[in-house]
Amino acid sequence: MRWLLRPSRLAILALGVVLLYTLGGFFLVPYLIKAYAVPAIAEKLKRPVLVKEVGLNPFALSLRVKGLEIREADQSALIGFDEFFVNFQASSLIRRAYVFDTIRLTVPYVSARVSKEGRMNLAELVPPDGRSQPDAPPQTEKTPAEMPAIEIGQFEIAQGIIEFRDESKPTPYVLDIVPIHLVLKNFHTKPGGDNSYAFTAELGKGETLSWAGTVSLEPIRSSGTVSLSGVKLPSLWQYLHDRFRFDVTDGTVVADARYALDAGATPIKLQISQANVQIEKLALREDGSLDPVITIPVLSMAGVDVDLATHEVTVGNIAVERASFTAWLNPDGTVNYQQMFAPMDSVEPPPAASNSSPKPKDDKPWAVWLKEVKLQDHAIDFDDRTLPTPAHVEVRALTVKTHDVRIPIKEALPIEVELQLNETGTIRVNGSVLPNPLQADVALVLKDIAIRPFQPYLEKFVRIDVQSGAVNLDGMLHLAAEHPNGPLMAYEGNVGVEALSVGDRDQGDEVASLQALSLNTVRVTVDPTTASIKEVGLQQPVAHLVVQPDGGLNLGKLASASPSSASVDKKTVEPQKAKRPPVPVTIGMVKLVKAAMTFRDDSVQPPVRTGLSDLTGRIKGLSSKQLARADVDLTGRVGKAALLKIAGIINPLSEDAFTDLTITLGGMDLTAEGPYSGKYVGYGLSKGKLSLDLKYKVSRKRLEAENKVVVDQLTFGEKVNSPDATSLPVKLAVALLKDRKGRIDIDLPIRGDLRDPDFKYGKAVVSTLLNLLTKIVASPFTLMGKLIPGGGDAEELQYLEFDPGAVAVVATELRKIVAIAKGLEERPGLRLEVTGTADPVRDRQVLALQKLKAQLLARWQQGKGISKEVDLPIVEEERAIKELFDQQRSRQPVATPAEGAQLPSKPPKIEEMRQQLIAAMPVPDSDLRLLAQQRAEQMRGQLVVDGKLADERVFLTEVDLTASDHEKVRSRLNITAGQ
Repeated sequence: MRWLLRPSRLAILALGVVLLYTLGGFFLVPYLIKAYAVPAIAEKLKRPVLVKEVGLNPFALSLRVKGLEIREADQSALIGFDEFFVNFQASSLIRRAYVFDTIRLTVPYVSARVSKEGRMNLAELVPPDGRSQPDAPPQTEKTPAEMPAIEIGQFEIAQGIIEFRDESKPTPYVLDIVPIHLVLKNFHTKPGGDNSYAFTAELGKGETLSWAGTVSLEPIRSSGTVSLSGVKLPSLWQYLHDRFRFDVTDGTVVADARYALDAGATPIKLQISQANVQIEKLALREDGSLDPVITIPVLSMAGVDVDLATHEVTVGNIAVERASFTAWLNPDGTVNYQQMFAPMDSVEPPPAASNSSPKPKDDKPWAVWLKEVKLQDHAIDFDDRTLPTPAHVEVRALTVKTHDVRIPIKEALPIEVELQLNETGTIRVNGSVLPNPLQADVALVLKDIAIRPFQPYLEKFVRIDVQSGAVNLDGMLHLAAEHPNGPLMAYEGNVGVEALSVGDRDQGDEVASLQALSLNTVRVTVDPTTASIKEVGLQQPVAHLVVQPDGGLNLGKLASASPSSASVDKKTVEPQKAKRPPVPVTIGMVKLVKAAMTFRDDSVQPPVRTGLSDLTGRIKGLSSKQLARADVDLTGRVGKAALLKIAGIINPLSEDAFTDLTITLGGMDLTAEGPYSGKYVGYGLSKGKLSLDLKYKVSRKRLEAENKVVVDQLTFGEKVNSPDATSLPVKLAVALLKDRKGRIDIDLPIRGDLRDPDFKYGKAVVSTLLNLLTKIVASPFTLMGKLIPGGGDAEELQYLEFDPGAVAVVATELRKIVAIAKGLEERPGLRLEVTGTADPVRDRQVLALQKLKAQLLARWQQGKGISKEVDLPIVEEERAIKELFDQQRSRQPVATPAEGAQLPSKPPKIEEMRQQLIAAMPVPDSDLRLLAQQRAEQMRGQLVVDGKLADERVFLTEVDLTASDHEKVRSRLNITAGQ
């Protein structure tokens, strides 16, 4: 070995070693890598692996690999790079660490693909180990080897490319991240050291991700800043799009934050500070739709701090500006956003395993502090499609402000809300709200909230068209879901409605309106429910009542159709709920100013038109308390002239309503109601005025009504042929009721039990009036008897009595003539008909006797030669009767007595002769008619002369020659109406 120690030998040996080292480094190692290592890798990966160039500098301890490419089986690129350069430092031997001066990777690329079956191509680079191995004996746990120290002067990735394609989605998702640039300087794994680094990647055109800071691996610590700029949300959303029913069509994200990580601490410390996130031009649309349903021009969060160790999040400011939302309620009651944001493949989470470890009880919950939250100038378009006619609501200029929000929320949050509703209205809310349990104390102001946009919600109940009207509200609202010592809801303030106009939805005509309704100092509570109103003001309310041609009232047809009979039957079988006590209600004052009502009846021709105007007054002291009484004082005009007054006391809000009212109406002109008279009476109206004095008292469900009706100067016009006209002799009834001053006074008392379902006040009034008129017309003399005190019985006033054969009225009948004459004087519209009467039996006998006496007197005077009228002596009368009897008997043929008949035993007496002569005396009907006519003239004369009746008011009718059953002859009287 001595020869090796020679300098020359050593020099040659060293030169040889250097030569071998050089040849091995520059040539052998690259060759071995390309000839053996690369094919071995290809065999292992089951994929083609290509390398263009491998260069090793054994003196610089650097390795350079160019054009490495791992391909798929179809020769498509999978993983590769243009150049890999690493420079190892010899100082590693003395620094007890792996020291690299530079590690650089140029244009690295990765093509990651997820197949339709859901397999990742990168996962297939490591084939599964199919060899079965025997169970290894249990080994004692070894202490993990300490991580070797590594030092890298500069680590750089330049122009990196990541291509990602997921074909497992119905719509393949593609994401390209280029270029990726990462620089790490002075990177080492020695404890306590920091390594500065920088990372930049372009996710797309104008989209960048940058990262700069320090990092150490032992212990793992890092701090620095990260930022996103111009990242387009639609491209990122495509990966999640198939799981939801909406698409992000626009939007960019800009974010930056500082962070500090210490993985060696217990617990791990991660702090994010001064983070800012801003999303611009965000737009979301429902699948299948062209227009976005949500647009947010600006959404920003500033001053975000997160502390993982303390579970604290602080957000300095959240601002959302000029957002626009388009929402609707589907017919099934769901909101469109529910379906949009619900995951399409969402399933119920599996139940947790019984042996799963429970959550530590000492795990501190997260605390979030939002210092400022502001939603500025938002817009909402909402459609309620559950209604037959969808309702549309527009919200503009919606601004919501709050601050000092701490989650979990334990204290009420201050809140300010302002918005514009349906172009004209404004809503302001200012106060505090506690979400859970719900509690709110806010000042609520509604101004000029139009009612018409909410009309579709009324269509279920009424068939009206709200043509105009606005709601105003100003007060304090209190809500408390948990309220052991107070109400669920309480409101105190004012409520009003202005310029309301409601029309018939089918006809389009206005049916009601009011200038203003004001409820001042309203106090309402719910659970318990109470209501108190200091003053209710009604200014110029107007109702338009129309009786349509079919007889129906327009207001009655405004109610929507009632539920089907099936549903009604179903409700009837449900058990009745316990009766609730009445809600306490008090209304201090109701002021009515210039109320009016118009009335038109199109069921008659021409239509009747009238109305009520200028109804003004007050109702004071309304209350639901049983003993409370409210004073009523109202005045108005009917037909613009007749004065209407309503006064009294009422209590309509109590369970047992009380009413004591007096209603007076003075001098309402009836000519406007003339068509009614033509249709139902059969005559038009020339003139007349109506006055009413009505008194109504209701107590304990019993009605006592006094209806005093006065009609002045009622005059009928021409006769009208109407099939609806009454069969009653209306003119007679009017003439019977109308006094000599032209007034008709009717008193209609009504009594009834309001609990009786068959009792209807209107029907009761009409029925009572018809009964009254029927009785009067059927027995007019009953009224005559009542008009004059002591006028006599109504039955007796209908006739005057005469002695048979006499023309003069019986003296006792003269009082009847006086009574009838006075009664007719009180009823100047009446006429009296006198019917002369003759009894064919009694009057005929008397007339025959009178004729016999006259004949006997004439025979005696002729025989004695006496010309002057003197009474016939009795003796001479008897002698004359005997002579006349014998004379008449001698003229009769002698009858042969029948066999066995007995002859008269003795001659007839004088009286018998007289009766036979009377019976044989002829009295023609003309004599009876003359007698009846004389009696009629006699009665008329006494009525005109003694009773002082105008001759034109007494009429003679055709005489009556029918027999009667009375001892005295009765001549009938009849009352009729004047023409």
